[in-house]
Amino acid sequence: MRKIALIALGVIVLLLSGTLAVYAMRKEVTVSFTDKEKPVKLQVLRGTLAEALEGHGYDVNQLKKQYISSVPWDQPISDDSVIQLTCNCSVSLEMGGKRVGTYKTKQLTVGDFLRERKVDLSPWDEVNTPLDERIKNNMLIVVDRVEKRIKKKVETVPYKTVKKKDPQLADGEEKVEKEGKKGKRIFEVIVTYKNGKSIDTAEKLIEEIDPVNKVVKVGTGENVTAAETTARAAAGRIAGHEYVKTMMAETTGYTHTGSRTATGTWPKRGTLAVDPRVIPLGTKIYIPGYGVGVAEDTGGAVKGNVIDLFFETRNEAIRWGRRNVTVYILKD
Repeated sequence: MRKIALIALGVIVLLLSGTLAVYAMRKEVTVSFTDKEKPVKLQVLRGTLAEALEGHGYDVNQLKKQYISSVPWDQPISDDSVIQLTCNCSVSLEMGGKRVGTYKTKQLTVGDFLRERKVDLSPWDEVNTPLDERIKNNMLIVVDRVEKRIKKKVETVPYKTVKKKDPQLADGEEKVEKEGKKGKRIFEVIVTYKNGKSIDTAEKLIEEIDPVNKVVKVGTGENVTAAETTARAAAGRIAGHEYVKTMMAETTGYTHTGSRTATGTWPKRGTLAVDPRVIPLGTKIYIPGYGVGVAEDTGGAVKGNVIDLFFETRNEAIRWGRRNVTVYILKD
């Protein structure tokens, strides 16, 4: 019985020794795939790289089609080998919204691949994957071309018209004291284009020029005398009409006499009788309180700065009576 026990113990010792010997003979091989994050560690006794990979379930024929090994596939494995399998990956490239092509590449990262294809990126271009991401087989890389164009836009700011009273001008007379000037608002406009299409517009005010108000003096006639206004030559506007000069005149209302005017027309409201030596026939005149008239007639009593104003009725002519007013010789 004791003899049997000793024999059994001897067998166990032999088995353990053999196992330890086999374990000591195993070799560790580190295989890194360029398209994978983590390397693979293989424990092998003997054989080549191809046999080691095949023994761990890899399809070596498929690997040979896709990867380039840093050592020959049939090279015997040495202790603690580090082997790199570089992916000869198929990568498709789309750029600017168009498919460019599909390429074989041994580059490690997306950035390396784009440099290999001589693709220059602007600071605004967009790539669908980080540039430091590993290249993988059948990968699609999309580069969107982004462009920013800068231009200027000018907006006109209208000026205002400011009126101020002036007792030195005849009542109702207007005179421009200072011309107005339009202002400007200048914007910088940044238009962003993606693959040739506008996707965003941003405006920034970069300069503003304020308008200059137009100043118009409006007469009140408070300090104007007949002597000061007789035959004054001062261009301006009144009641929407542009005049070339003003003068003080004695005006009288008159009505129908049954005769034509000196110019052959029938008198009507707006017909004026003048002294043609002072006011030429055909002259347009603005008379405050009466309106615009035309010098179409003459008269025996109409001498010097005298103007007769035609009214359609006798009552209107009487109501006007005789008045000394500043009249405005209008521009033709």
